[in-house]
Amino acid sequence: MKIVMFTDHFYPELGGIQDSVMLTARSLGARGHGVEIFAPRHPEADFRRGGHAFAEPDLGANVVIHRRMSWRVASSTQQSRAAVPSPASLLALLGRRRPDVIHSHSFFGLGLEALIAGRVLGVPVVGTNHTNVLAFGPYIPVPVERAADWVVGYYNRCDAITAPSRAVFAELGLQRLRHAPQIVSNPIDTQRFHPAAPGEQPRLLRAFGLAGPLIVYAGRLAAEKNIEAILHAMAILPDPPTLALAGHGAHEKALRQLAAELGIAHRVAFLGTLAPDRLAELLRAADLFVMMSTSETQSMASLQAMASGLPVVATDHGALAEFVTAATGQPADPLDPAAIASAIGQLLADPLARSQKAEAARALACRHSIDAVTDAWERLYQTMQPRSGLAWSTQS
Repeated sequence: MKIVMFTDHFYPELGGIQDSVMLTARSLGARGHGVEIFAPRHPEADFRRGGHAFAEPDLGANVVIHRRMSWRVASSTQQSRAAVPSPASLLALLGRRRPDVIHSHSFFGLGLEALIAGRVLGVPVVGTNHTNVLAFGPYIPVPVERAADWVVGYYNRCDAITAPSRAVFAELGLQRLRHAPQIVSNPIDTQRFHPAAPGEQPRLLRAFGLAGPLIVYAGRLAAEKNIEAILHAMAILPDPPTLALAGHGAHEKALRQLAAELGIAHRVAFLGTLAPDRLAELLRAADLFVMMSTSETQSMASLQAMASGLPVVATDHGALAEFVTAATGQPADPLDPAAIASAIGQLLADPLARSQKAEAARALACRHSIDAVTDAWERLYQTMQPRSGLAWSTQS
């Protein structure tokens, strides 16, 4: 198959959407499919902010990346871009082998071009919503209700709608959607993210210069991630563990200040954004993972932690509640630091329960492996029917 992806969220920006698009494209390409990605052009500063070389990611010989002129948009990563809508992608696709499907990963900018290209060229469009719009009010220049209406209208113009969790569209109103959403997970690299080998954890703790027990958070340092609640929980614990924060974002200064005010700065390590292999090592050094974000549509970081054999203490509602249960971790009220502290303390004090939950967490994460998710996309793509549209060359 030939698959064309449109996304306003792509490398080098930090985020689960970006990782999901890259992992999926690489896996599809490895299976012999041709994949083209249309994504915003980023300045070198965005690569440096994430600790990347100023170069495209290597996604394999069958994956081609097209960069488009873009402008900066407000976000916690300070890396977000939106491409300028234009006919460029449509012109690039004309006169070439017909795509079998167009896959849109955003509902603005290049997402609009995905719809236009699908209509003009007669190619079915799959739309995936990765964003909990209602949680991003501070970054949206219009009222969130109007933004939600736009999102519903966008996906009602797609030929199929997907999301990585049921909660994504439940919050928008399932009854408003023309098609029933299909749940397709983000892919988790269960080969890279795996449990620590015997004796590996102490060695990795030393390598990071951290003391155990270790709790890890990974992701954007942003207000919507509710990291403050984790810091307040740390201050409540009678014998605070070490908390490692892996990621970057506009909220870092405020978090450092809060840690100092709470008297726990010496137990909080800001590690910056880590390369995937380094992040995997950090997770293998840890005892628990914590995610109190109320904006998740799945949380790849939490599933990566689960794949690494870590129980997860997570918010007890929204998408995270679909994955983090009493079997795989400990749900907690994200607005109640005392409840978060209690969940952390109970798990740290009970190695047997922690081991049982870790095993269940790993088993759940493996159901969302790259191969399993790629299988799901192949099945969905194969059900899509061509539209009527312009004729073009069958030359590759």
